[in-house]
Amino acid sequence: MKWWLRAFAFLDLLSFFFMLEQGLLQLQSLFTAESFTLNEVFSRALFILLWFSLLASAILLSIPKKAGIIIYYCQLVPRFIFLAFSFGFLSFISYVIPINNPESLLLPLIIFAEMLRIFWSYKLQRRL
Repeated sequence: MKWWLRAFAFLDLLSFFFMLEQGLLQLQSLFTAESFTLNEVFSRALFILLWFSLLASAILLSIPKKAGIIIYYCQLVPRFIFLAFSFGFLSFISYVIPINNPESLLLPLIIFAEMLRIFWSYKLQRRL
């Protein structure tokens, strides 16, 4: 059980580092003198909250705490909004394998893997 949680922590940490550049750009854009609409401010703030919560859930899942799973549940909607999935690194396969339109094959696979993670998180939460 602890190994599953640590594997999920590693996936969250991996997602955090893959989103590092976007997170820093979103954070920097909030402090510029530009004018934003309410939707832009909301989406940037939501992205930054998701980005920081990835780090928080990685830390809490690496030391098996129930709070890490609860933070993951709170991340589900923003993860689907921004397509920031735990198994999103699988999309790098499209750079290696020369297939026409690899997103049509990889995106359902990534979403299915994310659904499996939700299932396993629920089962692990019941054991904790």
